[in-house]
Amino acid sequence: MIRNVVVHIANEQPIVVDIVNDPKPSDVALICSNVRTMGGKKPVFIDKSDSTFVMPLASIRFVEMPQASMAEAAAARAEVEKVQASVVAERGSNEESGMVAGPLARLDWLTGVASQPTRVESERPEDEPARNPDELDPELLRRIHEV
Repeated sequence: MIRNVVVHIANEQPIVVDIVNDPKPSDVALICSNVRTMGGKKPVFIDKSDSTFVMPLASIRFVEMPQASMAEAAAARAEVEKVQASVVAERGSNEESGMVAGPLARLDWLTGVASQPTRVESERPEDEPARNPDELDPELLRRIHEV
């Protein structure tokens, strides 16, 4: 998390936020939390300050990210990656064991806790051959012909 980022919204006073990750050119929104005015107070347009906010980049003129905050975030990410690497090293490769990371695994560095991968079991019996995804389902075709 990058803290104390100043967001300049079009036709509004700037606000200070904590953002989840660096904005990329392909992003359409800025995900942030801890929204406050430059004076540290809760803005009038915020109901609950402990919420997560998604701001469209179309309404943002520019974003100021202090170098100290960037360095702090990079150090935190490096520490989390080191912990995750040690967890993977002691458990083995997730691909070999059939384990898959959860949908929010890419945000693990935000919380500082590595998520536990989950085992994915095959939904088809072993004796059933794998079907080509481009093929039509024979059962579906049979039902269509009945109608």
